[in-house]
Amino acid sequence: MPDYNEMTPSDALPARALDFETVVVTGAAGGMGTALVADLLTRGYAVAALDLPEGNPWQELAPTEQTAEALAVIGRGAATGRLSYRGCSVFDGAEVARALDEIAASMPPLVGLVNAAGTLETGTVLETDEAQWQRVMAVNATGVFRVSRETLRVMVAQCDHDPANRRSLVTISSNSSVVPRAHMAAYAASKAAATHFTTSLGLESARYGVLANVVAPGTTMTAMVMGMWGGEDRSAHMVGGGAGGLQDGHPAGAGRAPGGRKRCRGVPAGGVITAHDHAGAHRGRRRRPALTPWAHHNGRHAP
Repeated sequence: MPDYNEMTPSDALPARALDFETVVVTGAAGGMGTALVADLLTRGYAVAALDLPEGNPWQELAPTEQTAEALAVIGRGAATGRLSYRGCSVFDGAEVARALDEIAASMPPLVGLVNAAGTLETGTVLETDEAQWQRVMAVNATGVFRVSRETLRVMVAQCDHDPANRRSLVTISSNSSVVPRAHMAAYAASKAAATHFTTSLGLESARYGVLANVVAPGTTMTAMVMGMWGGEDRSAHMVGGGAGGLQDGHPAGAGRAPGGRKRCRGVPAGGVITAHDHAGAHRGRRRRPALTPWAHHNGRHAP
């Protein structure tokens, strides 16, 4: 095993050695986070997983038909050392910085970040108090700022320029960042802030060869969404509206399971969104994601 701390910047980013590259995933124990961690492990990356629980958040989970394969992959990743988990709150800037320093010291060089941590508060604006507003903004917007800043700091220290643009910072936003949502004003505002922060960050990170991309999915059947719906599938109501004719929002055609095959806007069934978006993305423009696996394009971007 190479000593990553002794590598020069050019050594730190081998052209195709996926075994020697790490992706950080926040919100790793959630529905989307679990699917992402398993997918990245399957594709040969090392994964530095961050979430609130102190211990292994997947260890006590009972596998279901939807999660059995992902949990098996995660179990193998933990056993082989390819997966590293740390309890970390994106609320705490010092804790985030400490976690990234530990990852940099103990894992292969960083090639990516997925900001998947998120929280949801629902209610009308008149019902929303300041504590709810601040909590949603602290996780969904300020948390993205903290983790992205610290990850970019480590990436620049490891390699201050990669002309192939093979490193990426990805924020999972929401279509509510551009589509108004009744009873979700705080959440929508936080996702809009995270979206614009990430695209603005791309203007700055480009000089280091680091792309910054945003993925904005529709309603996805995670525990967070099902909790909002009281455990019931309310996707038809979300699309068609209730008795008063008011739509809560506009998901992309249907509720979608993490890693599932129902269509999401701009993503074909079974498609995987790459961290390496169109060349314009690192200049701060949101673009339709390239529909290729998480993989390098040898300096080229998908059409």
